[in-house]
Amino acid sequence: MKADLTRITFEPSKHFSRVIMQQGRVQLDADWNEQAAILSHYLQALTADVIGPQGGPEADLGFGIKAYPSAPLSPVSNDFQVAAFALNGVRQQGLGTYYIDGIRCEVDSTPVTVKVQSVSSTPPGTATVQADQWTLDGTPFQLNQFVELFDDVQLPNIRPQFSPRAVQITGVQIADAQRPGLTLTLQGVPSNLNSASAPKLRRLITYLSQPDYPVPDGEKLNATTGPTYLVYLDLWERHITYFEDDSIREVALGGPDTATRAKVVWQVKAVPGTLPSGSEGRDQCDEFKPSDPNFWAGLFGANRGRLKAKAKKNDASMDPRIVPPDARYRGVENHLYRVEIHRRGSPWDGKDGTKISAATFKWSRENGAVVFPIAKLFSGSSTTTVILKNLGRDDRFGLAEGDWVEIHDDDYVLQNRAANLLQVQSIDRTGLTVILKDVPGSSVGQDASRHPLLRRWDQQAGAPAEGGLTVGSDSAALVQEGVWLELENGVQIQFQTLSDQNGSPLSQYRTSDYWLIPARTAIGDLEWPTEADLQGNPVPIAKPPDGVTHHYAPLGVITLAARGSVTLAADCRKSFPFYAK
Repeated sequence: MKADLTRITFEPSKHFSRVIMQQGRVQLDADWNEQAAILSHYLQALTADVIGPQGGPEADLGFGIKAYPSAPLSPVSNDFQVAAFALNGVRQQGLGTYYIDGIRCEVDSTPVTVKVQSVSSTPPGTATVQADQWTLDGTPFQLNQFVELFDDVQLPNIRPQFSPRAVQITGVQIADAQRPGLTLTLQGVPSNLNSASAPKLRRLITYLSQPDYPVPDGEKLNATTGPTYLVYLDLWERHITYFEDDSIREVALGGPDTATRAKVVWQVKAVPGTLPSGSEGRDQCDEFKPSDPNFWAGLFGANRGRLKAKAKKNDASMDPRIVPPDARYRGVENHLYRVEIHRRGSPWDGKDGTKISAATFKWSRENGAVVFPIAKLFSGSSTTTVILKNLGRDDRFGLAEGDWVEIHDDDYVLQNRAANLLQVQSIDRTGLTVILKDVPGSSVGQDASRHPLLRRWDQQAGAPAEGGLTVGSDSAALVQEGVWLELENGVQIQFQTLSDQNGSPLSQYRTSDYWLIPARTAIGDLEWPTEADLQGNPVPIAKPPDGVTHHYAPLGVITLAARGSVTLAADCRKSFPFYAK
């Protein structure tokens, strides 16, 4: 999490059950963040022990796949609905839930009540309705938009999913939208719509319109790329500050923020592949083979890189593994260093020709928490002009000429992109205007509704012979294994060498993976685990990344016809019984 933190102290192997507050003591964020992490860990472990790695309640089983919309409307090409579910073949009321590794994935939408004015049974079936508001989940109704129409009757003492209703959930299309009068004309409605007790509209969630994954062009369905796809769920936790969601800030405080949030993000993704002949009688979810032979290793590979950290050793020592007692962190302030992988890939082999493709990293002495909200952004031929809403609260969290920054917004984060870092050329502090060298190369940061930010990173190129960083083609530092690299003030890191019997690197570094390194002036050292060598000297331990942790589950196998129509070949979801009292 890129928050203004002291450190992260939760460690599952210690088996702490709770944090206990003592009277008259200083309170730190780390203690109470650990309490929340302990509780979350126990709840997720308990849920996974009961449900298993994945599954959902059969009466509320979410993330079902089906072509949309259903007859009598024409199917939409190269897209499918991802929130449908069924119990005994009958779609129920809610949008559904699913659990992965004990974490609950929820598909939800706030419905809008409508009043039926007229209904025509002539195919494809039309109706004129009046809505009680003009936004659906914060977005205005639009012409040709697909939505779901349903009867929201709920009888006392009867669970909503079992309440009798005249109209089942139906996908409809908006043929006309008149803002005056809040009037909508819907196509594809059932002929008995007048019998609905409580008709409502809600969002129809599809692969291309899911809330937290703007599908990149390279991942859109294409019959020529592959007629068969495995659809799977990718679940991870995103850090949210008031920059991304201003509602979490208390306006009565007059500006300052307080706590941040962690959000469970689910993303439905699809990978092309093949099914072996004769697999129809077997579990096609297990038989599916991705076109990319390294796909599974990319998702589940254990070799995501390992990192060591230490305070700079005494030059008199001849053993590079040993941390001598006079090693010092020379900073004048406490910091939480963040080392984060920028461009994914293999480590740099030291050759100039591989700089353009090797994995890179960036680092921040403030855990990457130094950000500046963007008001406007203009890209020129060789520079980028950025108008900011502020320039930070002080010098420590400010911006200076020569700093390296990253432009990002919601789409950039949700797609896990890694664009070139840009350097600050000049700053007009009166006009809150920053000129950056070079241009982003995309439209990132130009849509105000996507919460654009400028994030500062603190790395600088140095002399390799003295442990300085070598910059890659994206202006981030190249990942080099087996070499101690100095960040600043005696803070050194080393990516552990991992290779096969032929000497080829095994580590595949993944964008956004990170390590946190607390540096403390009181001890003049880093808080990093060590072990004793045979002589009793402390040696830093190589750690896997602290995050980001992704959880995956297959949803189904689909086939894609030449015209883009989608057919579900196999449902990969697991369910557990639902018992009504």
